[in-house]
Amino acid sequence: MEKKETMEKVQALKKRFNYRQLFMILVLVFSIAADILLDYVNAGFNATIFNDASYWIMLALTCLSVVLVTLAVRDFFREKELRENSAITETQKLIDNAHADLLKYNLTTRFEEYVNNINAARKLKAYREYLQFKLSKAKKDKKREALQKKLNSADSDIEFLPTHGNKIKLSPVRYVKFAKVRISTIFSRTEKSGGEDEDIEANEQKHINELIFKKLFSLVAFSIAFSTLFFESDTFAVAILVNTFMKLFRTAMSILLGASDGQSFARGTLLSKMKLRLDFIQKFIESEKKKGDSASTETIKAAE
Repeated sequence: MEKKETMEKVQALKKRFNYRQLFMILVLVFSIAADILLDYVNAGFNATIFNDASYWIMLALTCLSVVLVTLAVRDFFREKELRENSAITETQKLIDNAHADLLKYNLTTRFEEYVNNINAARKLKAYREYLQFKLSKAKKDKKREALQKKLNSADSDIEFLPTHGNKIKLSPVRYVKFAKVRISTIFSRTEKSGGEDEDIEANEQKHINELIFKKLFSLVAFSIAFSTLFFESDTFAVAILVNTFMKLFRTAMSILLGASDGQSFARGTLLSKMKLRLDFIQKFIESEKKKGDSASTETIKAAE
């Protein structure tokens, strides 16, 4: 009974405060506690520490621990959302069912053709947009005429332009990206790359890079700045308490940042991409339904 009441209190607390609010509360508590504790110690700085190899080793380990703790917590909450978030699990279930229906009614070949046609259209669209952009920037008439000629023949030229992944290779050093659809991405839970709104792939590596180099920057900077200080106190325990408090604060900040980022990625970016994938499959099924194929009709009924 007591355990149930405790869980209800925790759930009520979670509904009252989100991670951003908890973060601000933590900053407030830290500021007040640090202001009080620093009255009992004298902070100093000694430039000779920069000549000490052990300082750089400890600094590197400190920064590494911040990154590792954040990423570990992020991955934990990301996976937690994938397992427990009803919107995500329901969307994934619909995708899995659609995949099973494609196999059951032998529509995989038609689906591949559908994907190839979509990719061809997106490839042409990206190439034409690239030429139109270059044309709008061109100043010289000769350059504009050459670009206009390429634009006029884009529909036929596109077939001879090689594609590498989601890039159209125009030359050894020049390429144009387009939102290529990969069947493996639609039906798998692994993320590769992407960026455009119509892209069904979630660029998780880019998301992690932004987390490390943008969101973690202030926390790493705090760790570096704090590592250059030393504390003197009449009571040895007080100096130890200050250092311990700072480490606990840094760890708590890493945990909150990782938890918040992991949840936001799963609930926002990943879920939106999953919905795009489901919508892509449903559009294929609808196109098959319009053809009047009995197998396609059965597929739609089963998916619904």
